[in-house]
Amino acid sequence: MRPARSSVSLLVGALAVSTLVVGGGGAAGAAPAPGPTASGVSRPGTMTEVRVGTPLSVPSVVPAEARRADRPATATFTVTYSGFTPAAKAAFQRAVNIWAGQLNSSVPVTVAASFEPLGPGVLGSAGPSSVWRDFAGAPQAGTWYVDAVANKRRGSQLDPSPDIVARFSSNFSNWHYGTGPAPTGKYDFTSVVLHELGHGVGFIGAANVSSNRGTVRLSGYPLAYSRYTETNTGTKLLGLPDNSTQLAGVLRGNNVYFDSPKVRNANGGATARLYAPSTWQPGSSYSHLDESTYRAGDVNSLMTPQIGSGETIRNPGPITKAVLLTTGW
Repeated sequence: MRPARSSVSLLVGALAVSTLVVGGGGAAGAAPAPGPTASGVSRPGTMTEVRVGTPLSVPSVVPAEARRADRPATATFTVTYSGFTPAAKAAFQRAVNIWAGQLNSSVPVTVAASFEPLGPGVLGSAGPSSVWRDFAGAPQAGTWYVDAVANKRRGSQLDPSPDIVARFSSNFSNWHYGTGPAPTGKYDFTSVVLHELGHGVGFIGAANVSSNRGTVRLSGYPLAYSRYTETNTGTKLLGLPDNSTQLAGVLRGNNVYFDSPKVRNANGGATARLYAPSTWQPGSSYSHLDESTYRAGDVNSLMTPQIGSGETIRNPGPITKAVLLTTGW
């Protein structure tokens, strides 16, 4: 079974939601039924997006983590570039290099990246090609894992398709490609790529609210991320009735958190608040850290649902790294 690829889109302002599917599949709901392979079960990944927020009047910077010059990267990213200008490619590669020093895998993470004209206001899209469960080496049965994590755990590539597919706009006029901070009015390309790759390597959960009913499962099974989501009173979202009005209320209740020992250790003993606004926002709700809690300039601001012009981020942040470690890295 050759899985289709799904995307994580980054949009400017309050434009209508635009999602992108690359390859043979349709939207998640229209995907072919998952089926077993010699290595387990796969299906197309979920759709997620992140929007550009209010431009910053004063630029903010989250600097890169200090690393010893002789410390080798612990993961290898193999990127196939298509259509990139030299400046865009260099900025993309800086994000790749940051992730290569944060993750640990003996199996290269493969990325297909294209730089091409996209729709008005669309900065880019990216995401895991597919998710896998019940493969050899899976940390938990009955749980979906993104390509890169499944490959790491199995010790080899499960599928020849790229683990992450990414597209970025070549006709957007306000990109900042430099190594320094993005000035006011410019969107930092490296920060956008760093965010999108974060979804591709596993900062993503399957959740949806439709007709006032909520779910946190795909084809009856959760992504690893959803095994650790709960309310502030400790009620696990997976413990609530699936496809229920009760779960829909929680997903729109501004009261969803990610909880694991690693996250608490990275967050001063506290759980991490997720983005769960009162109006369900497809592609933004649930699969991001809370925007109002981790504002621009906060070390944990990379994986919030918005990024403003003048915002420069060179560090995934301790909470994001803890989430990824919790979910299989």
